[in-house]
Amino acid sequence: MPKSLPILPAQVRNPGVLEMGRIALNAYRATPAEETARFGRPGLIRMYRDMVLIREFETMLQRIKVQGEYAGIACEHKGPCHLSIGQEAAAVGMAWALGPEDLIFGSHRSHGEILAKGFSAIAKLPEDRILPMLEGYGGGRTLRAVEAMPRGGSGEDAGGPRELALDYLIFGTLAEILGRDAGFNRGLGGSMHAFFPPFGIMPNNAIVGGSADIAAGAALHKRVQRKGGVVVANLGDAAAGCGPVWEALMFASMDQYRTLWSPALGGARPCFSIS
Repeated sequence: MPKSLPILPAQVRNPGVLEMGRIALNAYRATPAEETARFGRPGLIRMYRDMVLIREFETMLQRIKVQGEYAGIACEHKGPCHLSIGQEAAAVGMAWALGPEDLIFGSHRSHGEILAKGFSAIAKLPEDRILPMLEGYGGGRTLRAVEAMPRGGSGEDAGGPRELALDYLIFGTLAEILGRDAGFNRGLGGSMHAFFPPFGIMPNNAIVGGSADIAAGAALHKRVQRKGGVVVANLGDAAAGCGPVWEALMFASMDQYRTLWSPALGGARPCFSIS
């Protein structure tokens, strides 16, 4: 602890009362009409599309693991594959509120979060930035594999960079999970260590609660480097009792951020949230 930040026991050990504000419970009461006005019909359709794609993606993985095939195509996967079926709305809702520059760190059940964050980034990135990202990542290895496949598609994005990016995201994630060379990280990360930084998808983590302190460090990096955006650690409820989560909370709430940091750095703790 630096000498310029004295800790006075007579002050910090003084008796006191922690005042908590009002916390609303079960307060969501919006109607379909209100939500349509808020997000627009195209927005709601895209949310539904994203959830359906994530559900089918994980259903495919489940059938491969249990039955050794999907849609009549034989496939074997011997590695770990932890699913999050039923949690699609949480992943899509989180990603909807984030920008491409925001970062997510996930748990061992992060397929849905990876896809949702990618869908969100593809929708929000300027179209002229998408293709260079795909071409520049991994020497264009994944992109070449996607371009070699027959592709259909319909709608306003048919044949454009956004549709190509959707195919790239789904293929690259699946190839990584199955340990293929055309995966995002040449199949070396697998299911529990897949990532794609251009879309703000940072590595997920096989250690329960392990993403919390990594996310806190990434948030601190953003603050120190004057980079915009926030960092999200996706954790299960049981992870809240694990050491890395408490370490991250302690690290993110140190007094140094308020008392020693210059105003140019914001004078407050790094942005850190758990969902």
